[in-house]
Amino acid sequence: MMEFWELFYYYFLAGMSILAVIIFIAIQFITPAYGITFNPKWGVSIRSNVGWMVMESPVFISMLLLFLLSMKYDVKPFNVVTFTIFLFFQVHYIERSFIFPLLMKGNSKMPISIIILGFFFNSCNAFMQGGWLFFFSPEGFYPISWFWSWQFIVGSVLFITGMVINLHSDDIIRHLRTDKNDNNYYIPYGGFFKYVSSANYFGEILEWIGFAILSWSLAGVVFVLWSFANIVPRAAAIYKRYSLFFGDEFTKLNRYKIFPFVY
Repeated sequence: MMEFWELFYYYFLAGMSILAVIIFIAIQFITPAYGITFNPKWGVSIRSNVGWMVMESPVFISMLLLFLLSMKYDVKPFNVVTFTIFLFFQVHYIERSFIFPLLMKGNSKMPISIIILGFFFNSCNAFMQGGWLFFFSPEGFYPISWFWSWQFIVGSVLFITGMVINLHSDDIIRHLRTDKNDNNYYIPYGGFFKYVSSANYFGEILEWIGFAILSWSLAGVVFVLWSFANIVPRAAAIYKRYSLFFGDEFTKLNRYKIFPFVY
C-alpha cells in the first residue's frame, strides 16, 4: 500500500510541475484580480483579510495534521531535523494565515475565485511538503549531521533573510495607509523597495529557494517553481499598475520589478 502512495506522490509532483508551467503562461495574459490589480469582473468578492485567512490557513493546518498522523501511526520515528524543517515552514504560514490578515488596513476585496485557487494550491502544497518530510523521504536521509551540512546552513540563511525582507516590506506597505478605512495605494519607500517595486515578493521567493535547499527535496523545488510561476508575473503586473497610477513619480525611481539588478 505504501508503495502505491509513494508512486502516486511522485506522479503528483510531476503533475504539479506541469501545472505550474501552464499557470505561468496563463498569467502572462490574465492578471489575478486582488490587491492593486483588483477587478470586479472576477465575480463575487469578500474582504481581503478574510480571503487571505481562508486561502492560506489550509497549508498550515494540513501540515500539522500530516505531522500528527505520521506520529500517531508511527510511519517514521520522530526526527529532530525534519521537525525543525517543519517549524521553518509553519512559522511562515502562521504569520501569513493568521497574523498578516489581522494587520491589514483598508477594506479591499478579493474575488472568491482567487481564494478557491489559492485554497487548492495550498492544500496540494501541504501534501507535497508534508508528504516528503513525514512519509516519503528515505530512512536516514536527515541525520543529525544535517544541521551542519552546507544545504541546511545555506538554505537557512536564505530562508531567514527572505523572511526578514518579506516581513519588513509588508510592514512598509501596511504603514502607507493611515487607518483601517484608507483604501488608497501609495508608492512604498525604504528597505528593498529601493531596488524593486515588489520587495515583499522578492523576499518570499528567496525564502522558498532557501527552503528547497535546506530540505534538499524535489517537493521544495516544485514549490519554488510554483512561487516563480505565480509571483514573477504578479510583480510585473504590479509594476505596470504603479506606472499607470503614479506615472513619472514612479518610473523615475528606476526600480526593477522583483529581482534587484536583474528583472
